[in-house]
Amino acid sequence: MGISYHSYIGTTVDQLPQLPCSANGHLSLSTPVGSCVDKFGRIWLADTAHNRVLVFDSDLDQILASFGSVGAELGQFNMPFRLIAHPDKNWVYVTDIGNFRVHILEYTERLDIQSIKVFGNEPEVELKGPNGIVVHDGKVCVADEFYEGPNSQSRLVIFSEDGKFEQSIEEIVPENGSDPVHLLWPQGLSLDKNGNIYIANTGFATVVRCDWQGKGVPFSASGKCYIDGLALSRGVSVTQNRMLIPGGEPNAISVYDLNGQFMGSLDGFFAPVQVTETSEANTMLITEPFLASLQKHTVNLSTLKGGKSRATKVIKRVGDERDNPGQLHFVTSVVGDVTNTQSGYSSNAPIFEHWVEHQLALQDQLLKVMQPPGLPSWLSIALSAQTEWVQRWQQTMVRIFLNDKFDDPEDLLWMMDSGNYQLQATEDGKSDSARPISLPMLPGSLGMASLTPKKPLPGQLDPEVPLLVVSNYLSGIVTVLQYNDTLGEMVPYTVFGGLGTGEEQLNKPQGIAIDPTNNDILIADSGNNRICRWRLSEAGGPFLVHTFGRLGSEHGEFHTPSDITVDAQGTCFITDQNNNRIEVYDQTGKWQRSFGQEGYGTTNGNFLLPTSIDHENGYLFISDLVNRAIKVFTCSGEFIESFSGFGADRDKGQLWLPYLLHVKNSKVYLPDCALNRVNVYQFNI
Repeated sequence: MGISYHSYIGTTVDQLPQLPCSANGHLSLSTPVGSCVDKFGRIWLADTAHNRVLVFDSDLDQILASFGSVGAELGQFNMPFRLIAHPDKNWVYVTDIGNFRVHILEYTERLDIQSIKVFGNEPEVELKGPNGIVVHDGKVCVADEFYEGPNSQSRLVIFSEDGKFEQSIEEIVPENGSDPVHLLWPQGLSLDKNGNIYIANTGFATVVRCDWQGKGVPFSASGKCYIDGLALSRGVSVTQNRMLIPGGEPNAISVYDLNGQFMGSLDGFFAPVQVTETSEANTMLITEPFLASLQKHTVNLSTLKGGKSRATKVIKRVGDERDNPGQLHFVTSVVGDVTNTQSGYSSNAPIFEHWVEHQLALQDQLLKVMQPPGLPSWLSIALSAQTEWVQRWQQTMVRIFLNDKFDDPEDLLWMMDSGNYQLQATEDGKSDSARPISLPMLPGSLGMASLTPKKPLPGQLDPEVPLLVVSNYLSGIVTVLQYNDTLGEMVPYTVFGGLGTGEEQLNKPQGIAIDPTNNDILIADSGNNRICRWRLSEAGGPFLVHTFGRLGSEHGEFHTPSDITVDAQGTCFITDQNNNRIEVYDQTGKWQRSFGQEGYGTTNGNFLLPTSIDHENGYLFISDLVNRAIKVFTCSGEFIESFSGFGADRDKGQLWLPYLLHVKNSKVYLPDCALNRVNVYQFNI
């Protein structure tokens, strides 16, 4: 018995023309995270899921250099994450999070780059997840995100500037003698002019300030050495004498002064991670990993006061749309199965279709060039989304015109390609075999389940092809799709739900399951901390059967339920994500039992943010997010087997941000929305 990695689905587009070359039209990024500016004003970027570091000119017009490949040798990376330039030497530090180490890259003015040292993986240190990094006064500080201390706390690790270990800081000691402040999953780091360290303490959604000995430096506004009340703290940057916190508010960057007083927010973002100050006045770099872009913005932060929000002005952005044939972008869920060994996708005019794709790519480049610099950030992101939406419709119309479609649509693996606003499908499961198969989807489409009615519903166009039930995280709407054979596309059949807290409304719905005993639709209504059971009537109309659950940690309560699966007896198994457990309910919504507990571990019943669950042949398959593990249990909760691996090596089945898994015919399909591919594993009994 065991679970092993088999293959992946999702085209990798990482080839570059001869360098230097234009950044426009030649660059497909995959979840870029860190950035920095070197001594010559050039911009460095960690193209994280592509396992490389890119260097641009100061205007982001040209790609000047590319360094690195996947691996564990000198000069290779497994998820290069954060970057920081040495203030005096021609060095750039790179946290290599999947290899549990830090690189020192040395560069010349002509951009000859070499890795001169790696550190942090020595036995006396053993970094577990090097993330944020800062350098000051001959020392380097690294945020060790996944280190597990005696009380499960993370740590900071201090090195000399050339990588010699000096000390670990496992708690921040406030100067007033109050209880120590623990770190949990710290990510970005920054410094002020006095050398104080600012820590994005992501697990507690705080920002902590301390010195290089781990002593808390209080903010005068609160007397505490931390800022709390944040939505998230993905990163932190001290810029223009202000503290910027990406994710401090949803879709925004929170701004505080250095006394800890909230000044306001910068809006018009999706999920920004790192802010890097440049040498240009009032100018900063911002990475948007899930939009696959690096952006240059300008804003005078001294004018932001009184808790107001405002937009930045976008000067430049790099990163082409991830819409090449077979390419995925923020893939979130999968249903169906791969059964055929040969592709069943018919393209009646491949040369013409390739020409159309080329024209759309040129159109995208032209629209970027025509977009004037200095647009407000909210308008820039809206125009980019609108452009991509229009292009999805153009591509759909071309497919319909050419009658390009799958030969056997009833026998496909369907993938929710959320970042491209579409469904894609494959029959053979090859890495480059994904093809669009739906009208454009609403932004925020996320979870998915297949439903085969016991008898055809009124108005159902092709009863041989299952209906697909799709949740939308942003709107709270659930759409039931059906296959239109004339168009060769999935089209809406009916919708229900809507954003809110009312009985028939949904808030941030994620996973969906079908009860095999009666075809009821069960939805993990995450934002409302409950499970909703819906049903399609014989006339095809949706109606609510019941809901169960509320916010809490007791039996019968949830804290962000994220996914659900239902066995042949109607028993419901639910990932209670922030309670780090699996909850089991009967068909009426009555609690039966639970299993699992909070903690690190890949070969036990511990969970840290269990995200997804499915079942087959009496076994439960659970995606344990922070532990980066697929864990197999019996339905009674006994641990059986697991597969684990943190990183971006596509040949090893490693994981970064796995989402909603699906199990069919002993194959485990696990989409990774950050690696932009679907990993396929084989489970052998």
